[in-house]
Amino acid sequence: MESRERRAGENEALYREVNERVLELEERFGLERRTVAFICECSRLACSERIELTPEEYESVRASPTRFVLLPGHEDTSIERILERTERFVVVEKLPGGPAEAAAREDPRS
Repeated sequence: MESRERRAGENEALYREVNERVLELEERFGLERRTVAFICECSRLACSERIELTPEEYESVRASPTRFVLLPGHEDTSIERILERTERFVVVEKLPGGPAEAAAREDPRS
């Protein structure tokens, strides 16, 4: 896998790990807000923008280790394909091969 793809995958895995902790804290402390501010899981190294999702929306994305949630416009079609687009977020799936394998390997739920 190219170093750019590897760095992008590492960045996405880090953001996904942070979002897992956000969801865990939300559930542990029972704040029961309608939406939760998750971090965009895009490959941009400097991105720290937030996406408002319900816990159910986030769980739907996390049903597959190769899926990530991004802000609209943050997708990179050289390493992922768009599965769903809303006004608030985009769900992408890593392309087969290196990007998908890296995403599955780095999945904190695996």
